[in-house]
Amino acid sequence: MKKTPLNQRHLALNARMVDYAGWDMPVQYKGITEEVMAVREKVGMFDVSHMGEVLVCGGGSGEFLNWLLSRDVTGKQKDQITYAILCYENGGTVDDLLVYEMDEDCYMLVVNAANKDKDVLHINDSLITYREKFSDRQEDIKIVDDSANYGQIAVQGPDSLKVMLDLAEKLGLNAEQKEQLQGLKRYRQIQVDKDGFERKMIISRTGYTGENGYEIYLPAELTGEVWDLLYDYGVDPAGLGARDALRLEAGMPLYGHEMAEDITPLEGDMGFFIDFSREFQGGEKMKARSTRKKIALVSEGRAIPRDGYSVYLNDEEVGVISSGSFSPTLGKGIAFALVNLDFPDDADIVEVKVRKKMEPFKHVVAPFVKK
Repeated sequence: MKKTPLNQRHLALNARMVDYAGWDMPVQYKGITEEVMAVREKVGMFDVSHMGEVLVCGGGSGEFLNWLLSRDVTGKQKDQITYAILCYENGGTVDDLLVYEMDEDCYMLVVNAANKDKDVLHINDSLITYREKFSDRQEDIKIVDDSANYGQIAVQGPDSLKVMLDLAEKLGLNAEQKEQLQGLKRYRQIQVDKDGFERKMIISRTGYTGENGYEIYLPAELTGEVWDLLYDYGVDPAGLGARDALRLEAGMPLYGHEMAEDITPLEGDMGFFIDFSREFQGGEKMKARSTRKKIALVSEGRAIPRDGYSVYLNDEEVGVISSGSFSPTLGKGIAFALVNLDFPDDADIVEVKVRKKMEPFKHVVAPFVKK
């Protein structure tokens, strides 16, 4: 089983560890509810070093990524981060990812841990297709899996900016970079040179919890040092259990649930992140393959929905739960479901078959926890 640079620190904190996509990861420390509330009310930190970092570099790499992904990555500010979808030729979803511009003609794709190896293979295969399709674009593009050289810590919550600013000097930021951090907009990044290391530290502001938050990408050898810095400051660690509850409360999708090889980005309600005005791999076939849509549900009682439970409207089965959990913030069961396209938008109450009992759920508009 693979281990992040912080593995021994998790064990020292008596974290409950689980196998997640082949990684030994902490699912909780003090408890999922306590960790969720820490992030909602103050600040928490997550070890996300298992995420993949894939470099796509060389002349023409930006144009290749424009064709490969659901949105253009070129023509933007240097510090801008692009959220995009990687699709199969048939319109299914390979992965969702973030694109960081690292240098001229060099981009870093941050991909889901469970998909990293598959993504690298798909990108390499797609490069062959791209060169066959566009014979005039034969630049020397290289694809490098750089994941082993990075650690990543996510600092999330309403107090996250204060924490980052208070620790700015210890993180190695100069006065100008600290000022940049103070005004850093969503989906922007700062790159900081680290003496003795080829790779830079990257501080970005994207988040996956619905709260304000920052990601710190580090040379792998420095990850423990920064974790200790945050922990000594008083930032409580949170595990995968809290992270999943937070992202669902915030109305954010998860690969394998709202997106998959057999779930198109349109079915997962990701249309905002798809630009059909230009050609990209899988775009032409995606619309025809999309036969479902995503809805949000909140329990009317104490029922907890789980992935795979059937959804009914007027005694007719209309879909299936794609993500379901207990919401520590709301104190209720919440879920996303994939339902038939003809599901009425004004439907108020549906039923979910929880074990052998039909339980009422209210049809709502995500996010479940609004900020």
